Amino acid sequence: MNISNTSASSSPGFAIVGVAESDLGKVPDKTAVELQAQAARRALLDAGLTLQEVDGVFAHTDDRFPSLQLTEYLGIRPRYTDSTNVGGMSNLLHIRHAMAAIAAGMCEVALITYGSTQLSDGSRKLTALVEDPRSPRGQFVVPHGHLSPIGYYAMVAQLHMHRYGTTSADLAEIAVAARRWAALNPKAYRR
Repeated sequence: MNISNTSASSSPGFAIVGVAESDLGKVPDKTAVELQAQAARRALLDAGLTLQEVDGVFAHTDDRFPSLQLTEYLGIRPRYTDSTNVGGMSNLLHIRHAMAAIAAGMCEVALITYGSTQLSDGSRKLTALVEDPRSPRGQFVVPHGHLSPIGYYAMVAQLHMHRYGTTSADLAEIAVAARRWAALNPKAYRR
């Protein structure tokens, strides 16, 4: 996804000017960075932009420093990068960060990407990196085989049910609606 400043005035305007997906489903021959690069090139083509015009990169994978990995892979040198990782909300947060960076004059054309090979890997684990046993994850998550992000969402759902009286049926309606929308994607892995 590319976000550009569209305003000539002192008050910036923003527009998402290109959107694309990488190959979806099981892609055992590609890494997360390769998938990001594939989607990035397609989004730039959709926007009518080139890699050389990108001066802000906002990237998320389940690895360390994904924006730097992607810029190196694509052979670009942006003025600004952001690898904020807050799970499934990362790309939405990157849109806000890109808008702020553009408004602050830190970049003009922001590239936002995400890449994952979890389906190909047959795993829901965050990463193959070794977890420090002294860290909170190393002490309270890894030893118990907590699957991420499923376990985190389960805990939040339990808290919501406790606080607000939400039922399993209420949450099931959300899952069914999300799956209906996902099935409308021609590239959907499952229907």
